[in-house]
Amino acid sequence: MRSLRWRYTRLPSQVEDALSGEEDKEEEEEKEEETTPAPAPVPERPVVPQLAGASQVLGASEMSQLSLHLPPRVTGYSWSLAFCTSRDGFSLQSLYRQMKGHSGPVLLVLRDQDGQMFGAFSSSALRLSKGFYGTGETFLFSFSPQLKVFKWTGSNSFFVKGDLDSLMMGCGSGHFGLWLDGDLYRGGSHPCATFNNEVLARQEQFCINELEAWVLS
Repeated sequence: MRSLRWRYTRLPSQVEDALSGEEDKEEEEEKEEETTPAPAPVPERPVVPQLAGASQVLGASEMSQLSLHLPPRVTGYSWSLAFCTSRDGFSLQSLYRQMKGHSGPVLLVLRDQDGQMFGAFSSSALRLSKGFYGTGETFLFSFSPQLKVFKWTGSNSFFVKGDLDSLMMGCGSGHFGLWLDGDLYRGGSHPCATFNNEVLARQEQFCINELEAWVLS
């Protein structure tokens, strides 16, 4: 007669059940994380500003890029073409006259004989002055061909100065970051302490092919 043998099967405890359940849950969550893509970060997208006038210097792409570097207070402002050489002539005094009645700010853009595009943002309207004026919002820029922006360094406050025969922006060691003559025909650009800028044009001295002044309001 065969003897009976008992086989005992160990049942999992409640703790083991719970741990097993947690592991299953974690595995399911890991699968969900693997199958569910993470939301992509929303990039800062440049916006083409609303224009009152047509630019002969900047295209929509350049305007969009510049808009990202403007002070937050002018976000959403429209751009009005207050002066352009093709319409108003090559005269600094004419530029000053067109600025009357505007408090600014102003975006000055130009293209030289080499096709180089560069300019400056002034926190207030361009005008005749006995000394330098403006704020730390003022900056210089150049497309060479990628946009380079030269902000205020805090070294000095030589932002903008308007004479009858010249317009100057940025200064240091006897050099101007950007200067234009009274006929708006010749200009120059040198590194200066105000903006720690590079030469904006391909050469330190240049001839102006087209110049525009946009009032932001």
